[in-house]
Amino acid sequence: MVRFPLPRAEGATELIDEPGIAPEELSANLRDLERLNRLFGGTRLILDYLGPMLRRAQDGEIRILDVATGGADIPVAIVRWARRQGRRVRIVGIDKNPQMLLLAGDRMRQYPEVSLEIADALALPYPAGSFDVVLCSLALHHLSHAEGVGLLGALDRIGRWGFIINDLLRSWHAYLLTWLAMRLFCRGRLVRHDGPLSMRRAYTLSELRAMVDEAGVGGVRIHPYPFFRVAMVKEHADDGAPNR
Repeated sequence: MVRFPLPRAEGATELIDEPGIAPEELSANLRDLERLNRLFGGTRLILDYLGPMLRRAQDGEIRILDVATGGADIPVAIVRWARRQGRRVRIVGIDKNPQMLLLAGDRMRQYPEVSLEIADALALPYPAGSFDVVLCSLALHHLSHAEGVGLLGALDRIGRWGFIINDLLRSWHAYLLTWLAMRLFCRGRLVRHDGPLSMRRAYTLSELRAMVDEAGVGGVRIHPYPFFRVAMVKEHADDGAPNR
């Protein structure tokens, strides 16, 4: 059987990236994304790899940077997990879209462990080793190959213990099942449009490996997850003492 690969939709624009989206529609889209992260394993993926990293700490506060945080659903999930575990975390969630951060900020009153800052994933303003762990969820597929190479180098530099990337894997199966899932689980036009397009913009395993090789970041583990998710994890050797 001849199999035709799904070409990457390089340069395509998702609705979420366009200016002028009404706050109510953007808020609904962020709720949809949070639900999809829970249903299809994005949140669990982060916690699966973050838990062992955090156990390297003793009793100090653990500093985490969440790049392209959107509605900050991942930081909220981490805080809830940390509270159950009796761990102290301090999370900085960054996004270049101030409207998203404004919407997320209303929720953060319940989560003082989280602070939000405007910053671009392609120009991270943090010195080397300034966070223990750096996270990036569902942002890599928005970037070109060259931009992804730059982001990997930046995450490796900033995260003292390492980084965790949660993203999508491109294939025809992923695209078709995502199209169906968006219509079964979501009502908003943004996520119905952007979900399938995100799968077309995502990378394959071989493309991700090539990106890592070009970035010169050694020791990155790339693991496919169910529902066409992928984890890219780098863990540095360290003495385990948290930043102060």
